[in-house]
Amino acid sequence: IARVEHTHAWICGRRGDSAGCEDHFARACAIAEPIGMRSITDHPPGSAADATVVATPALPDGLSPRERDVLVHVARGSSNREIAEALLISPNTAANHVRSILQKTGCANRAEAAAYAVRNGLDS
Repeated sequence: IARVEHTHAWICGRRGDSAGCEDHFARACAIAEPIGMRSITDHPPGSAADATVVATPALPDGLSPRERDVLVHVARGSSNREIAEALLISPNTAANHVRSILQKTGCANRAEAAAYAVRNGLDS
């Protein structure tokens, strides 16, 4: 419950609701302090430690989030046309993304790219 309150405090802070932020952080601390949860009490919303909790992991080989989306479809065996329909882009754009993925990952073809996706946990 302390972690949930802490998360709510962080969200309120991000939305500019300082009163809500303070209220939720106080609730989190009231629960966390008696049981020694210093990970809550020592890290008010907006601290550097908070940022690491919500940071998105970096993608391998400089792939962009959109290229990751395309790679997921390549790993499923989708054609450029199917990728385009699923991601609401043109088949040409899908082909360009696939080309960029192959270049960045050093894969020779779509089958290698699919194996790469599985190895790196990017297949879902």
